[in-house]
Amino acid sequence: MTAMTNRSEILFIYDAKDCNPNGDPLDENRPRTDPETGEATVSDVRIKRTVRDYVLSLEPDVEKRLATGREILIRDTLKASGHLSEGKDRAEQFLAEAIKGKKTGEAKRQALETAVTQGCIDARLFGATLPLGKGEPSLQLTGPVQFSAFNRSLHRVTPTLVQQTAAYAGNATANQKSFAERWLLPYALIAAYGVANETAAQTTGMTTEDFALLLKGLWHGTAALNTHSKMGHDPLLLVVADYQPGYRLGALPRRISLNKTIDDTALRSTRDFQLDVGELLAAWCNYPQLVNLRVMQDTRLRCEANGQTDLFIQLAQQVQLPVTALAV
Repeated sequence: MTAMTNRSEILFIYDAKDCNPNGDPLDENRPRTDPETGEATVSDVRIKRTVRDYVLSLEPDVEKRLATGREILIRDTLKASGHLSEGKDRAEQFLAEAIKGKKTGEAKRQALETAVTQGCIDARLFGATLPLGKGEPSLQLTGPVQFSAFNRSLHRVTPTLVQQTAAYAGNATANQKSFAERWLLPYALIAAYGVANETAAQTTGMTTEDFALLLKGLWHGTAALNTHSKMGHDPLLLVVADYQPGYRLGALPRRISLNKTIDDTALRSTRDFQLDVGELLAAWCNYPQLVNLRVMQDTRLRCEANGQTDLFIQLAQQVQLPVTALAV
């Protein structure tokens, strides 16, 4: 296992077609949008869920996940009663019988921290907060990897309400099936932004191997979203910028834009625009703390800089940036 020594930024571009990237359960599950700008928004919680679900899909056996340090802390588990676990119940699941009742206070919290960080990759990546019980200190770990609270589309969107025939009748005396409704976005190109902090990684024990699995989860987990509301997601561009310790350029999504000839709400595929990355590449050229760029891209996405259209990695090489292909 290799410790994190560099600070890194993540720029992850993906599109969502005829689906709901992130529904708001308090608003009829409408796609989250910024009411002022009309941009689609996707919470950091949704992005982390995608990574967690991907890791879970790799190994169904919980004991094997624990043994390899790839258990998922934040997932639905059940108490003996059959009810969903609360935070304190999940904490107790990680405390060995020998610890229960014999350690209290700070000693118990430290034992829980060790068990959770050794066994759960999402705790090492994203941190954790778990209560231990009344009068006892809670476990609070700051995650080395954080994503923007809301990750935005690069254009305005139009949420659409779709009606369709339901599978069953709406009541006991009906002679025909009822109708169902769901919200979706015809198209959204979303730019997710994250930072991996090498200092916080020392606290949780996050390694470069953990970070590599996170990147796999972003790419392959997004491609694997196949629920009724999420089918239609495709990863397009993943850029990891590695810096000297303590440094980052920042604001990566705000340094890119779309070149298009049609209105935002008429966009339907990558054929309708080019991703202008010229400002971003220029900013990196003037940032000496940049160590390396790692890039993975779907060739359907067309990137542009200084009037030239090419793959992102080719455009970066043309301005003499240190860049390598990322294989996830």
